[in-house]
Amino acid sequence: MPPKFKRHLNDDERNLLEEDSDEEEDFFLRGSSGPRFGPRNDKIRHVQNQVDEVIDVMQENITKVIERGERLDDLQDKSESLSDNATAFSNRAKQLRRQMWWRGCKMKAIIALVAVVLLLVIIIPIVLKYHT
Repeated sequence: MPPKFKRHLNDDERNLLEEDSDEEEDFFLRGSSGPRFGPRNDKIRHVQNQVDEVIDVMQENITKVIERGERLDDLQDKSESLSDNATAFSNRAKQLRRQMWWRGCKMKAIIALVAVVLLLVIIIPIVLKYHT
């Protein structure tokens, strides 16, 4: 069943409409490839070419934005990894600093104890010799 509102024009009706129509109406009757549409057809092609160029540029821009987003995601992952590593390094450095401080304190205590023992070894015989 044909559409309700579609009307088929015979050749006489079409010719009558074409004679009375201006260029805009002619576009709708003949389409964009009508022969009476010469200079405007070039303009339409020119505009269509510009639209195609804009579409190509926009597609390239979208591709670049997607690639940039992927690079930003990679960069964010790397920065999070570096941040985690920096925190772990800082904690390990604090722990190592405390260990080295205790080791230094132990060495100083041992040296002091050795010095006291040497002094006692030297002083005790001298004191005992003069007290007897």
